[in-house]
Amino acid sequence: MKRLRIVQQILIVILFAVIVPFVTIGLIISNVSQQSVRRELNYGATSISKYIADSIQRYIYNSKGEFDGIAFALDNMPYYSKIKYIKEIENKSGKFKNLKLIKKENADTKDIFSYNPDNKTVKMYSKPAGNYILSGELYMNGLDSAINEDTYSLMQYIYIFDEDMLLIATNNSNASNVSKILSALPKDRIENDGKLFSKIKNQPLAYYQMAKPDWTVVVETHPSVTANTIDRARGKIILSLLVAAGCILFMVGLYTYYLYINIRQLFKGIIAISKGSYDRKIRLLKSIFTPHEIVFLEKEFNYMTQKVSQSYSELSQKNIELKRLNDYRDSLVNAISHEFRTPLTSIIGYSSRLMRQDIKIDDEMKFKSLHIIKQQAQRLSRMVDDLLTIPDIESFHLSIRPEFIELPKAVELCVEYSNTKNTEFSVEVEENLKKVYADYDRLIQIIINLCDNAVKYNIDNEPILIKMNNTKNGVKFSISNKSEAIPDEMMNKLYDKFIRLDSELTRTTRGTGLGLFIVKGLADAMNIKVSADNSDDKFTMTLEFEDKEIIDE
Repeated sequence: MKRLRIVQQILIVILFAVIVPFVTIGLIISNVSQQSVRRELNYGATSISKYIADSIQRYIYNSKGEFDGIAFALDNMPYYSKIKYIKEIENKSGKFKNLKLIKKENADTKDIFSYNPDNKTVKMYSKPAGNYILSGELYMNGLDSAINEDTYSLMQYIYIFDEDMLLIATNNSNASNVSKILSALPKDRIENDGKLFSKIKNQPLAYYQMAKPDWTVVVETHPSVTANTIDRARGKIILSLLVAAGCILFMVGLYTYYLYINIRQLFKGIIAISKGSYDRKIRLLKSIFTPHEIVFLEKEFNYMTQKVSQSYSELSQKNIELKRLNDYRDSLVNAISHEFRTPLTSIIGYSSRLMRQDIKIDDEMKFKSLHIIKQQAQRLSRMVDDLLTIPDIESFHLSIRPEFIELPKAVELCVEYSNTKNTEFSVEVEENLKKVYADYDRLIQIIINLCDNAVKYNIDNEPILIKMNNTKNGVKFSISNKSEAIPDEMMNKLYDKFIRLDSELTRTTRGTGLGLFIVKGLADAMNIKVSADNSDDKFTMTLEFEDKEIIDE
């Protein structure tokens, strides 16, 4: 049977002990919350439908009472006074229209409370007053605004249909789903009671069937209500569970990480011993999460390897390992041994001259000696900086602190710093040159290396040309010196470590062969494009800086 690793076992435990219970609890809580809010939405929809219907019926029946009062007042008036009074009521009230008296035997009161969609009125008949009945129509043209005022803060859509299922009023300016509502509305509706008939989850539809008039009030829940209640509550519950689960997983993951790293160290040590690497020692990543047993094993294992390392077998295995490292060491030593010796010899020689008391040294000679000592010390410093930069480049751990830099000032400093042969530099700068965005110290290191290379391999003491000009996408910097043709195979290896244009037998210039390797590594880290060209007896190195805005995009 295949054995699981510790991390795999911990993940399985977390899955069944944390994630599954959390998901189950989250689903239960979310479902309970959803059911509770859904009941509230259902109750709200039915209550609003009943409230709207009651408001409409109250308005109609109150108006019916006023209408009957007008008819009662006409009972004791002469006929011609009745007609005049009716006209005055119709003109002044603004509530009733088409008021007229008809005989009882000619009145057909079956269409009372019927709705006329053309003029938005409800038909009315009064109680008999003598031999006549007063007929008329009640204005309902303020129904839309009344619905909007009553339901403005409820976020519900209200639809009122007459007995023929024609839309009388609504507060939904885009009532495009009326046909869907009518198709879902039950045919046999219970009068004077609010009922749900929606099939859409979490978005209830409710109706209230009025008796007189035979109207239907439908309430549609706005989608934003669902979003602000059920969805938001569900989101908060899920977020809370995720945060809690995340904290647990973080702590368990942190513990697992330390445990796994330290156990891997033990495994690596054991594997190294089994392969003959007897000098291998375990270094744990110690913290409060590191168990005592693991620390004890580390001490005992390191003590064991220390004892084993005293034997002859360990020494022979160690020699094999050292032989493997000699290649890199030899390349590095051969490249820089004479480079360090030359400046050190100059520094020691001129320092000894200044310390001699048997000869008199004038001020000019002192200044010259100190200047040479400073130049050689700076040269040593540059070589040390280059060597220290190599591990950062190879491990991609370069620390970059970009800022806006005036390139001409930086170039001027680098030319003065690297021109140890008094070579003539010709600098051409375009007017209104844009600032470049780079790390100042790294950029200085790049330009100094380029200037050093230009001076070292310059032929016939020709002037070295430096150009700086604006481009469409930024700034272009180029440095050119007169040079012999470089073979294509050498151009392809130009940015490799320990690559020099002259061989060890014909070497005429100083250098470690690391300059262009460092230039390329630092430029790539700062998003600077580097290119080289060897044509027309000139060797040109070009740096292309991009605008800060282009880099951000």
